[in-house]
Amino acid sequence: MMLLIIFEVVGTVAFAISGALVGMQKKLDLFGVIFLGIITAIGGGIFRDVTLGQTPPAAFINPSYFIISIVVSIMAFYGYPKLSTMYTTSKRKEIISESQGNKYMSEEQVLKIANRRKQIAILKKVILILDSIGLATFTILGANLAFKQAHSNIFLVVCMGLITGVGGGILRDTFVQDTPMIFKREIYAVASILGASVFYLFSFYGVNYDITFWVCFTIILLCRAISIRLKLNLPISNSDKYDISL
Repeated sequence: MMLLIIFEVVGTVAFAISGALVGMQKKLDLFGVIFLGIITAIGGGIFRDVTLGQTPPAAFINPSYFIISIVVSIMAFYGYPKLSTMYTTSKRKEIISESQGNKYMSEEQVLKIANRRKQIAILKKVILILDSIGLATFTILGANLAFKQAHSNIFLVVCMGLITGVGGGILRDTFVQDTPMIFKREIYAVASILGASVFYLFSFYGVNYDITFWVCFTIILLCRAISIRLKLNLPISNSDKYDISL
């Protein structure tokens, strides 16, 4: 039980930071950043509870996760720029070396551009890491809740794991008018489905919960890490070659 609570908090924090950073990337104000942090952290759980007929959703009964999301989003809003500046300052020599050889801009201009690019690159990496942690955590939590209600229904367990894992991210990306990451970025939903499936099998055959949790958590993170590292994607339709207008 303690492990479950700890990782509920970890997943909430990870997704809240992920949502807040996307809001900062889109240059939203503080309210927008907090809103994205909240919706990313609890959106999947709300989807899951409504689908399972648990109303009102747990997020509205226990406001602690709302509070965690708000606090974490505010900390990200004010803390991330300082941390990013400290990092890029420590990499100043590397940035300056990148600017050498550009005769059309001053060193100060090139340094400013290179510094901004590095900050954006760091931001994207942080979002990916936190999003992967949140995906793994909430996939398992969703699958676990569904398994308690329907031991023999693997389809329900996997679907609830998937919805809980990706629901918040879908809402986050939709609100900022991006194509949801689940539809375009590396192996995302597939990692969630695989992790939820393994969770069902381990739970069905009575494997210890802690072992089940860590195995599934590792599987999802490894799937995400490998797909990001190797830039693996599912096949994408080459619609430019065909007329598919409706």
